[in-house]
Amino acid sequence: MNRVIRRMIQYMLLIVVLAGGVYAVSRFLEAPHEVPAIPGKAAPTFSAKDLEGTEIRLADYKGKGVVLNFWASWCNPCVNELPLLNEAHKLTGVDMLAINVGERKETVQHFVDRYDLEFPIVLDSDLNIKQRYQLVGMPLTVIIDADGTLVERHEGELTEMGDILSLMNRIRRDD
Repeated sequence: MNRVIRRMIQYMLLIVVLAGGVYAVSRFLEAPHEVPAIPGKAAPTFSAKDLEGTEIRLADYKGKGVVLNFWASWCNPCVNELPLLNEAHKLTGVDMLAINVGERKETVQHFVDRYDLEFPIVLDSDLNIKQRYQLVGMPLTVIIDADGTLVERHEGELTEMGDILSLMNRIRRDD
């Protein structure tokens, strides 16, 4: 009798494990799969609000190219880099979006006012853009060309104006 009960329990456990496996596979197949954020591939799309509450979409920059910079006010390399990016943006006229990762709007606004940043600031409050671009550390600067292709991904602080201008000139359009 003990043997029969033990065998029934083993069958029930096997059924539960198989059902869990089938469920996991079905969820994986249903989930949308993002294209990795690597150079040469289409840049992952996104839509988010800026500091004024305006919806910003990556698609709005199709035909122009854009520099994305992921940052946070608590990130010292970001604090060093953003004023340089601001100056490079003014010099080149290249479109740029600074994507703040996970901070409150008030904190971001204070930082933007302090450094007089002139490019749009996108709020990634839900960390959706961070995930799409597979952000591990900050700052991260991404160069996207007019066709929407990710041209370059620079992880870490950009410290030299010449390097920043060189990156921006990869997508600069002289109309």
